[in-house]
Amino acid sequence: MAFDGLLMHQLCFELKPLLVGGRIDKVFQPEKDELTINIRGNLGNQNLFISIDASMPFITCISDRKENPQAPPMFCMLMRKHLVGGRIHSLEQIEFERVFVITIESKNELGDPEMKKLIIEIMGKHSNIILTKEDFTIIDSIKRVTPDMSRVRSILPGLKYAFLESDKISFSKSSLEIIAHLKAHADSQKLYKAFYENIQGFSPLASKWLCNRLNLDPSMPIGDLKETDYDRLDEYFQLLKHPEVEKGKGYIYYDQQEHAKLIYYMDGMDPLLKSETFPLLVQAIEKFYLRTNRENKMHQRTQSLKKLVSQRIERFTTKLAKQELELIEAENANDSRKIGDLILSNIYLISKGMNRVELMDYYVDPPILRTIELDTRLDPSENAQYHFRKYNKLKNALIELTHHIEETRADVIYLENVLTHLEHSEDTRLVDEIKEELIEQGYLKGKPKKKAHKTSKLSYKKYHSTSGFEIWVGKSSLQNDLITTKLASNKDLWLHTKDIPGSHVIIRTGGNTPDEQTLYEAALIAAYYSKARESSNVPVDYTQVKNVSKPSGAKPGMVIYVGNKTLFVTPKLETIELLEDAHKH
Repeated sequence: MAFDGLLMHQLCFELKPLLVGGRIDKVFQPEKDELTINIRGNLGNQNLFISIDASMPFITCISDRKENPQAPPMFCMLMRKHLVGGRIHSLEQIEFERVFVITIESKNELGDPEMKKLIIEIMGKHSNIILTKEDFTIIDSIKRVTPDMSRVRSILPGLKYAFLESDKISFSKSSLEIIAHLKAHADSQKLYKAFYENIQGFSPLASKWLCNRLNLDPSMPIGDLKETDYDRLDEYFQLLKHPEVEKGKGYIYYDQQEHAKLIYYMDGMDPLLKSETFPLLVQAIEKFYLRTNRENKMHQRTQSLKKLVSQRIERFTTKLAKQELELIEAENANDSRKIGDLILSNIYLISKGMNRVELMDYYVDPPILRTIELDTRLDPSENAQYHFRKYNKLKNALIELTHHIEETRADVIYLENVLTHLEHSEDTRLVDEIKEELIEQGYLKGKPKKKAHKTSKLSYKKYHSTSGFEIWVGKSSLQNDLITTKLASNKDLWLHTKDIPGSHVIIRTGGNTPDEQTLYEAALIAAYYSKARESSNVPVDYTQVKNVSKPSGAKPGMVIYVGNKTLFVTPKLETIELLEDAHKH
């Protein structure tokens, strides 16, 4: 997943025609470490997206802007003040480093034109977005760096921006110079490490690819290379420097479980992984990084909430196990009554002080001798009354426990559904909605908002089947209630994973019978938005909405249904993405 200098070289080549000459229209800051710049360019509008997330920094053009906070942060306001209306004059990469410099011509408060520099550093935890004047005097940065934070350099308003010097040889130099540098400085180093430790722009990933292409052992000393190897090395250096000659593309590599593992602009990066090819690197970056970035952000945002829900699930599960043990004991209530009857019918054989007695049990066929334990402090009649009282207590407990077990089981099912919705949450509004729902239901401490959820504000997800049928998906328990009990018609089809927490899915039939492909696609969606997302052969029940009902007093999203049939499907993200409706409800 290395966003190295070589990849940025190719990215710079693709971004230039998209951005240079364009006018900056809007600036947004979706997160504290993200920036979106809307640019009206010669090739259409572009959304330049920059993330300096320490775990996954990247830059690319995206097809749709991310959700933005209601109140823009201070850095966003500063960027709007200096950049909106400005025209992008140039986009350059510093050597083969992971640094872009975008020069922007804008006007100051007096209306006079002036140049600004937007510097984007994609350097892991040191990534940053820095706005400077033309002479590189820092105006501000999205992440300020004080002397206490770094001994290498400070990034503060008023200081001069300083490029981080590298002791590696520039990859822009000729192959002869690079090879001479390797011979002089890395003669005894292993080939694999020699590339990325001595040549600017190289990462371990690129070094591995180069060794594979040269068909050389990565662990061999670089001093063992032959002249023919150096000739081939020059050939591949040229390819890495000038991928545009072959109209460089983007590649995402997937494992057997179809999880995206890495991205690069050269093919054959890992022969053990299958790849997906994109016409442009920016497109591959958008798909790979934006989804992963969103998932990481949501994981961070929902982590504490998921932990609380998981703790409550564990607590209710433990409570349920205890209640079920008590129920087993309560179900033996009749045995206490039988013991009382046996003692009374044989009272003449028992005297006070006995600790046990053997009596013939006529309640079984054939009758057998049964040993009955007695309390030595009680007389025979009092021993019998003890068992009759125990019988009445257990009989009442049986009724109470049955009710409590139903409630506790409902708690577990409801919270497991909530946890599944949190795992699949895609935006902050949904997380806030789920949190408010948990407070209202009494599972979390907090003061419920005065205004209850309005169904018009609940944003369920929409898809369209290949045949054109509309498909709805509830992304929370409240949304499940909305689409199933409020919006769907009786003739629509309802789907849900069988005995597995997940979303309600509705096929809008319009009175028509959906074809098998539509049913299959809706079942795929139901399986994907369930706890069984990563499983295969997932059972999905389906029936008409008229067969689905919500019991009185049931928790949000809880329904019962009859007349169902079952499909078995394996969720496929690629298929589901093709069905997604671009116009979100």
